[in-house]
This record gives sequence, C-alpha cells and structure tokens, in this order.
Amino acid sequence: MKVPLTLQPLLDAVGRPSPTLVEQLRVGQTLPAKVLEQVQPGLLRLQLASAVLLARSQVALEPGMRLNLEVTKPFPVPELKVLRPLTPQQIRDQVVRAALPRQLPPAEARTELSALRRGHASPGRPGPDSPLQRLGRITGAQGVRVDRLSAPEIQRAVSHSGLFHEARLAAGIQPPAGDTKWQLLQLLGQLRTEQTDPRGRPAGLPGDAEQATGPLRGGIADGLLARLLRLIEGSLARVQLQQASALPQDDPQRQAWQLDLPLHFGDETRDAFLRIAREGATGGQDADPTWSVSLSFTFDSIGTLQCRIALAGDRLSATFWCQQQPTLDAIERRLPSLQQAFEAQGFEVVHLAGQVGEPSEPMVRMPIPDKLLDERA
Repeated sequence: MKVPLTLQPLLDAVGRPSPTLVEQLRVGQTLPAKVLEQVQPGLLRLQLASAVLLARSQVALEPGMRLNLEVTKPFPVPELKVLRPLTPQQIRDQVVRAALPRQLPPAEARTELSALRRGHASPGRPGPDSPLQRLGRITGAQGVRVDRLSAPEIQRAVSHSGLFHEARLAAGIQPPAGDTKWQLLQLLGQLRTEQTDPRGRPAGLPGDAEQATGPLRGGIADGLLARLLRLIEGSLARVQLQQASALPQDDPQRQAWQLDLPLHFGDETRDAFLRIAREGATGGQDADPTWSVSLSFTFDSIGTLQCRIALAGDRLSATFWCQQQPTLDAIERRLPSLQQAFEAQGFEVVHLAGQVGEPSEPMVRMPIPDKLLDERA
C-alpha cells in the first residue's frame, strides 16, 4: 500500500516548529518512523528519529506500527509515502539489477588476470602475498581438477563457491577458509583501504609498479589498483548473481542453487555450469520432492554437452543433450554401464537416454528481471 502523508505543520513534541528537519528532507530519501497515536481522524503523531511530528494521512494507522517512509515532495510542504516490504521477487530483482552489469564470468576474470600479470611482469617476481598472487590463488582454487574428480571434490567446490556465505554468517557459522566470496571480500577490503590511504601505494604490487619511483610509480600503481578492484568486484558480482537464483521465492518448496564450476586440465581450464534444484512434491502430501542436477559444458572435441538427472525418492531419470552426433554415439555406448551403476546404488532407473539438440528449457538460467531499470531512479 502507498499512503501519502503530508507533514503539516511538522511540530515537535512541545509544539515548537522544526524548520531544520523540514528543510533537510530530500526527494527519494527513506526514513524509518513509528506511529505514536491517532490524534484525530486524518491526523497522526509520528516519531522520526528523535523528532515527534504531526502528519495528515488518508488512512488510519495503528499506534505502534513501524513504517518506512519515502520523501516524494521536499520543503516547504513535504509529502511522504509508506513503503511496503519488498516481496521475494522484488528482493531478487534488486540483487540482479546491481550485480548484472558488473559481473565477470570466470573465463573473463581469468583472461583479465593473465593480462594484468603480463602487463606488470618484471625480472623481480611479486611476493606470495601480493594482491595479484592472492587473487590468482583464489581463482585457481575454484572448481575441481579433472584428475582428482570425485564426489567429495565436487562437494568441496560447491561448499566453497561463495553461494552460502551469508547463510553461514546468519547461522553464526564461520565461513571455511577456502570460501571464494569470503576471500574476495577480504582482499577487496584490503585494497580499498590502501586506495584511500594517500600516504602510499598498496604493498606488494608487482612489476614496474614495484620498481618505479615518484610520479611514475603513482600512475602505474594506481592504474593496476583500479584494474584489480574492477576484477575483484566483477568476480564478487558474479557470485551475487548466482546467489540471486537461490533466494527464496513465493513457493517455499521450490529452490535452486547454481554456480560456475571450473574444470582444470593441467594448465587449461574450462567452465561447466551446475544447477541443483528442488521441486515440490506432485503426488500428494506424502510424496517425495523431486531433486535435479543439471550440468552443461563445452569442449572443442565434443561440442556442448548438457545433462539432467532427476531423483524422486528412489526413482531416477537422466537425459543427455548433445550438440554433435558423434558425441551422442559415444554417450549411448556407455548408457548400459551407467544404468548398471545407478541400479547398484539402489536406484530405480525409469528413464535413461540421449539425443541431439537442446533441452526445452535452458539448463542454467540467470534470474533476469522483467525490467532491468528502476523507473524511479
């Protein structure tokens, strides 16, 4: 509900005018308020911070109600409206609008990091605690090494992806040392502190920034620092964008977690996209919910391969979508072995097949809002 409140004449508790408060109100400003009493029909007594004010309202509000007010008209006759609590969808849209234009996919982040290293190379290698080296270790620890591929390694990659950073803090749990978002936030905080310190440059900047002196050193270091900040902020925004897909929606039975899963082949890295989703039960109150795992990745040798495995109780189904026919042929030759492996684990395989083409819905979906711009801005 949006309730216009015309503050008139803005008197304090002892009846003296409060011109300072009136003059300081700005359009778009939000203020917390508390309804103290309904003085008479259409007239309320409100508390804003330490000030007690009279306000006219078209709607009766109960004493004790706490409101969030937005200034829609400034001095000399201010007007405010009551802001409704945001819906889960609105909260997710806000996160996406903030993260989408700043996010950097892992491949772009790695390319930018390599360019920074090449652009600031020097005979003297940067120390192990330099920002570039720390960022390299953070990005290098993401995902899994294919030669160590296992269920525990995938669990570790998901746990350390940063998706659960705020959830752990809210539960009073310290994030693990390898949590990607936790490490990026720590590095970002350090560099921002050094950015605002006029007395010197960040410690440990490599290459020419480390060697130069005087005005030249400042220009080089400042340029490197700005690019590092942009890179870290873009990586954090990517995690935030993935977290937005996991925010609770109107149906509490449905939720999804998705993340980038870098696959390391020696010195080469390719990105897979992983989505874990829970759907509500469809067979009655006692029915099992359906869990699904979707995976998508692309390699030059096989093209794009996408798969979805769904599990409801002990009933399992899996479908593989292949971009190329030779890839499908290879998949189909291995399906009997895969079915035996599933059945050996106690699953009832109700569907197991591959096909050329694309799934009817994308395996990994970014939570793009209907409107990317806030029309009130």
